[in-house]
Amino acid sequence: MPEQYEMVDGKHKILLFRKYGNNSEAAKLVFQTEHTFEYNRDIDRIETKDGTVIKVGELETNVDINAVQAKDDPVGDMLRQSVIEGEKLELWEVTVDPKKEEDGKYPAIYTQGYLESWSDPAGIDEPEITGTFNVEMQPQFGMATLTEAQQEAVQYEFRDTTAEEAGE
Repeated sequence: MPEQYEMVDGKHKILLFRKYGNNSEAAKLVFQTEHTFEYNRDIDRIETKDGTVIKVGELETNVDINAVQAKDDPVGDMLRQSVIEGEKLELWEVTVDPKKEEDGKYPAIYTQGYLESWSDPAGIDEPEITGTFNVEMQPQFGMATLTEAQQEAVQYEFRDTTAEEAGE
């Protein structure tokens, strides 16, 4: 295998959410464990006397979301409420990899759509919330900026062992 290829590490991919039309920063659902982008097209096969003709349907995309339920997570509350109210959302999948582009942006997928479902379990095991986000139209691929607060929500940064000045 050529050396330029590397395995994708899913832990570097996070989801950020925002209500559509809201101009605030997108926010991360805490304790995300897994998500899956699924792309589907219906393919109809039409048998003719000349052979099979393929009719390609429209793209359907959804994102299955899993996270450990957190107390007082405003993003979790907003997502639950968006299903109840039928509110449109924006969703970004950002690949927060140390190999970001020179301009400080990260590879991302941007979508708009609706949460079809949201589950808040109350079992004795780890309470894992699940949801399904249905994408409207086609996902857009590009580069996204993460604010300092968004980066901190992803992972704290390295600090040295020396004493720090107040305000650092």
